Amino acid sequence: MSPPPPASTDKPNATPTPTPTREAVITVAGVDADGLNASASGYVSGVVEDGGVCTFTFTGVEGETTATSTGAANPSTTSCGFVQVPIGDLARGTWQVVLTYSSDAFIVSSAPTTLEIP
Repeated sequence: MSPPPPASTDKPNATPTPTPTREAVITVAGVDADGLNASASGYVSGVVEDGGVCTFTFTGVEGETTATSTGAANPSTTSCGFVQVPIGDLARGTWQVVLTYSSDAFIVSSAPTTLEIP
């Protein structure tokens, strides 16, 4: 009888690490208390890097305006900080705000958030 084969030293197949979900999130979209500006802020989950461009697009019946900021890495997200648009650039009514983050490696857009301009 032959001896049993040597025990395998190979590691079992490792489960691959899932790719994090990348999602742009608007945390604030509203008119400032003084009524002079509309403000927005947000972040991108699943992306941790400095230097990408955060574009907040305000779209309403009168057209579109944008405000940009530079992404900043946090421990688990990329912060897009806080932007302001003069209220005079936005007609009264309902606006949709979308955050789009773009860098050399990623392009991620948020779901629209409604903003009411009084």
